[in-house]
Amino acid sequence: MLINSDLHLHSCFSMATSKDMLIKNIASKSKLKGLDLLGTGDALHPGWLNIIEESTSASGDGIYSREDIDFVLTTEIEGKNKIHHLIIIPNIEIARELSDKLPSNNKTKDGRPRTKLDGAEIFDLVKEYDCMIGPAHAFTPWTGMYKSYDKIYDCYDNKVDFVELGLSADTFMADTVSELKDFPFLSNSDAHSPWPHRLGREFNQIELQDISYSSLKNAINKKKIKVNYGLVPNLGKYHMTAVPNASK
Repeated sequence: MLINSDLHLHSCFSMATSKDMLIKNIASKSKLKGLDLLGTGDALHPGWLNIIEESTSASGDGIYSREDIDFVLTTEIEGKNKIHHLIIIPNIEIARELSDKLPSNNKTKDGRPRTKLDGAEIFDLVKEYDCMIGPAHAFTPWTGMYKSYDKIYDCYDNKVDFVELGLSADTFMADTVSELKDFPFLSNSDAHSPWPHRLGREFNQIELQDISYSSLKNAINKKKIKVNYGLVPNLGKYHMTAVPNASK
């Protein structure tokens, strides 16, 4: 089956995010956009996890559903050098364990936790729990991976599961970076409000066997992302300031 998926957004607990970013609103507005599978965002925040449990029905294998919209647990972590990392998490139990284990002084205050761990350390931590990980908006000059590293393996030491492009980049731009040829690309909205012009402004069409965490992991690992849909990249405010090293 082909599904439309937006795997990076934020909850009402993140800084500079609408208080309307609640599961009920995200689900109803996602239906208007024709989305099928959403990332929850902020899945290391204890309060948001409580809301997810209260607002959805567990559908098995890491999927939480409301109003015919399915959710998978995701979070963005700000690591060393203010680099952002996107994490996809198997289930709520693991999310709670991972939240407890992540060294961070703001994880109960902000939906996007900050940590002093670098990319390789975050990679090792989340892989203990069978999570997927990749750089969030890799080409963003302020919080993207390439602002601090010339090479993706310098950041993580190991091969990550995906590379998120961000609003100011697209597949054609990323394809010019030779080291990324073996990585699947994700395009996500990074939405801070639930309105239809934000949710799904970038999304992925992915081929899945079924709606489950295992199927999503298999599809990403086997590069079954059929299409990345997104904004015209040169309209993004960071397009002309993409890190020069990313052109190598």
